[in-house]
Amino acid sequence: MTGSRKYLRLLIGVAVLVALVFAFRSLELPSCASINTWIAGLGLIAPIAFFLIYVTATIAFIPGLIVTVLAGVAFGPWWGTALVSISSVTGATLAFLISRYVARESVEGFLSKQAWFGKFRSGLEDSGFNFVLFVRLVPLFPFNGLNYACGLVPLKLRDYVLGSFLGMLPGTFAYVYAGNAVGCALIDSKAGLPPEVQFRLFVAIGLLATLSVVPVAIKKFKKKKVAS
Repeated sequence: MTGSRKYLRLLIGVAVLVALVFAFRSLELPSCASINTWIAGLGLIAPIAFFLIYVTATIAFIPGLIVTVLAGVAFGPWWGTALVSISSVTGATLAFLISRYVARESVEGFLSKQAWFGKFRSGLEDSGFNFVLFVRLVPLFPFNGLNYACGLVPLKLRDYVLGSFLGMLPGTFAYVYAGNAVGCALIDSKAGLPPEVQFRLFVAIGLLATLSVVPVAIKKFKKKKVAS
């Protein structure tokens, strides 16, 4: 991606954020705590509906970042993380199984046209678990495409599921927590941000900053390991 496109995406993101701030300030919305209470009052309906939506989106190549962030507002940082983690791993596993046993030729034909697929295949290591853990921690390849690509290479299902779960967990927690902090800050901003919301915003910024640095550190570590 060229520098101009990166700046364009950044400007669009800022514009959307500003628009959301004005929208939340102009609408009569319940507090974040009220939303959590309402969701909890739905019982199992809310988490089951969320699970089905997330899994379907994963299989259908629909990015799940927005849904992940909304989970923080709807379910809170802890239950939201657990729900997104279960949903994302389930969706990724179903995509893996579809690619391996149901639609292998179609998936391979589609992915072979993607620029990143050749690099993915050539980077496969002997240890399936370590490979999956690495590509989940370091976002070298598109998440939804990676789910199907892993079904085309000699990876054990156990290594794929465990590596996906552990590799996606830090990012899942960071985005769900950030969604909770930012979402509640926007919703509750009319009455002024209480200290606990300010603290969550500070933690969320730290988590996202750490998440952006970790992949770079891992890549440097792997390069040094290969060089030695």
